[in-house]
Amino acid sequence: MPIPADPPADDATKTAIQLAIIILVAALMLNVLFFFLSGFYFEDKRASQGLMSEITNATVSSTRVAFGICSGLTAALLAGSMVQPKWIGHGLAAAMGLAALIAAVASFRAGTPMSLGVSLIVIGLLYPTLAVLSLLRTSRAAWAFLCALCWVLGVIMLFGAPKIRSQIGIGLWTAMIIPGILFVAAMGLTMVRRDYRDR
Repeated sequence: MPIPADPPADDATKTAIQLAIIILVAALMLNVLFFFLSGFYFEDKRASQGLMSEITNATVSSTRVAFGICSGLTAALLAGSMVQPKWIGHGLAAAMGLAALIAAVASFRAGTPMSLGVSLIVIGLLYPTLAVLSLLRTSRAAWAFLCALCWVLGVIMLFGAPKIRSQIGIGLWTAMIIPGILFVAAMGLTMVRRDYRDR
């Protein structure tokens, strides 16, 4: 089956900008919707469970802010990856590798199981290395491995977000920032697959 030809550069740029605008508008609308739905949710919780002392106005506000940061950051990065998928994808992957190394140090200091710290070190070394090989040397093997890692770890972190939230005492939407970034990196890397088809 023949591979379709790449669209003209001007058309591709125009389409990328249009997609970026759609993503940003959708994120804004999602935040407006979340603002109203979260109000109904917390009011229902207060009424049905008598949790007036636990669900305060500060709790509601912090949840909305955390959701806004998570969705806004993810949408902004995804919009950027529509325009510059190669640089955003590789840059985010390398940044997540450095973040994993920092998390590994924190893990060892906190006395968590050794397997967690070692896994974070391996991930922290793999991500930047693969990003450099894929970006600078256009290595198809490095790109494929990096892309697969981003997708797999993104899914794992998505379903592991509630566990992370309970372990380190952060909000759910704050914990969702990490899989959001991984999905954006994976999307950006997937979008530049044509650059590696002949490698």
